[in-house]
Amino acid sequence: MLRELHVRNLALIEEAGLEFGPGLNVLSGETGAGKTVLVEALGLLLGGRGDSGLVRAGADRLELEAAFDITGSGGLRALAEEEGLDLEDNVIILRRVMSGDGKGRCYVNGRMCTVAMLSRLGEYLVDIHGQHEHQRLLRPASHIEYLDAYGPPAHGELLQSYRGLYMEWREGCDRLAKSSMDEAERLREIDLLHFQVREIEAVQPAEGEMEELLKERKRMQNREELFTAVRDAHVSIAGEGEGEGTLDRLGAAEAALEKASSLDDDLAPWSERLREAQGQLADLAHELRLYAESLDFEPGRLEEVELRLRALSELARKYGRDTALILEHLERSRLRLVELEDLDVRREGLQVKVDKAEAVLREAAATLTASRKDLAGRLTRETNRELKELNMAGMRFQVELGEAGDFGEWGDDDVEFKVSPGKGLAYRPVARIASGGELSRIMLALKLSLARADAVPTLVFDEVDAGIGGATADVLAEKLSRISSYHQVFAITHLPQIAARSDQHLAVAKRETTGGIVTEVAFLDGVQRIEELVRMLGGDETTARKHAESMLKKRVTTRS
Repeated sequence: MLRELHVRNLALIEEAGLEFGPGLNVLSGETGAGKTVLVEALGLLLGGRGDSGLVRAGADRLELEAAFDITGSGGLRALAEEEGLDLEDNVIILRRVMSGDGKGRCYVNGRMCTVAMLSRLGEYLVDIHGQHEHQRLLRPASHIEYLDAYGPPAHGELLQSYRGLYMEWREGCDRLAKSSMDEAERLREIDLLHFQVREIEAVQPAEGEMEELLKERKRMQNREELFTAVRDAHVSIAGEGEGEGTLDRLGAAEAALEKASSLDDDLAPWSERLREAQGQLADLAHELRLYAESLDFEPGRLEEVELRLRALSELARKYGRDTALILEHLERSRLRLVELEDLDVRREGLQVKVDKAEAVLREAAATLTASRKDLAGRLTRETNRELKELNMAGMRFQVELGEAGDFGEWGDDDVEFKVSPGKGLAYRPVARIASGGELSRIMLALKLSLARADAVPTLVFDEVDAGIGGATADVLAEKLSRISSYHQVFAITHLPQIAARSDQHLAVAKRETTGGIVTEVAFLDGVQRIEELVRMLGGDETTARKHAESMLKKRVTTRS
């Protein structure tokens, strides 16, 4: 349930903080006052597409925040645990900030998240029925989604299970398709791979060999310069002949401090450090001598290295810039050869797996179809009952379920909503028989049917009452009131009948200030509520006031 909504700098709203309760919450106001602000705010908080044009003129950013009570929402808790979200006190707080340049940030309980995460959470929190949604009704492809939305959680589990099996079967089909190839093409690829494998194996490259040979060639080409530098360094450290080196001088210094440390203990650590330095320099001198000896290359070694590098460079030109890449190509070629030479056997194995996966998928699709048949009958009956109560008794609705002819993401079913304009008349597609007004009523009847089965705790109806008045308005008001007994309902409406039935009534109005026009949202108390109902009723003010008072008294009597 939506408990709180805070809006700052959204469109014409400078700032608004609203607290909501259960039951029926109504927003009303003059045309153009901005009644859809709730829908816009919730749409953004639930992962809707952001638009910098929504930032109030003169403001640098808009800020939205909503707190939801999630008591009893097991599905949402499971998702939160999966994402590592901390849920305290059965409350989840969504926040979204968007700057004038379109950039923004999203948060869940204070932790930064993605827009996609808001969208996933939103599926468990709010269901928005928009005023333009009847356009979807004209697209038969969307009808299967409506039917599945009508189903209980168990039906949703069947659909998810089917989709998992469908993905496995689809992947198996893709692998099988990739394994099929022209025989002549297969033989050509085998010949090419055999040649490449033989060429690389003939050279027998070792990992890192080319890099080591390049280093060795560089040493051989610069032998004299390297030898002179290393020898001079060795002489400087170890000395030569009777010449004194650094080691000798360090030894003398160490001996002097050793002798003096008997007179002052503080000198002992310095003597030890000199002894350690001697050891390190002695090791370095030894390593320099070995390096100098290694520069004495065997005759003809440079030519051997050049020949080897030439062979490796030829492979590198074809298969990769270094020996590691050449060896990777060799391994891939060997594996591909095995795959191609055993293609028939592999293809048979893949076919067996695909056949098994298809058999399991077919069974899952049949189970899903059986569940949809039951749902189709129930949705047909309930929607026809709603149509009758909305004064469209002559219009008949039917959910037609047929075979799609092939497996797809939604199963093997083809779902289409059809209507008959009267008893004895044929059922035809909605788009071909319904007028604009009829389409709105059919959509409304369908939404009322779906709302009863909706597991989402908060429902928003955005001006779904367009084109409705008179006795039908009374019926719709009663239906929304009934739905609000097991859902939190928000209705953006122009009908006083619905407003009078509300548990909380909010009015949206524009006001001109020194900084420009702003939109304000306020809860109405008893007197204010009567005034708003009078405005909505129109006509003679005295008559309208009596009617408004009567409507509110009737609501109290009905509720009690």
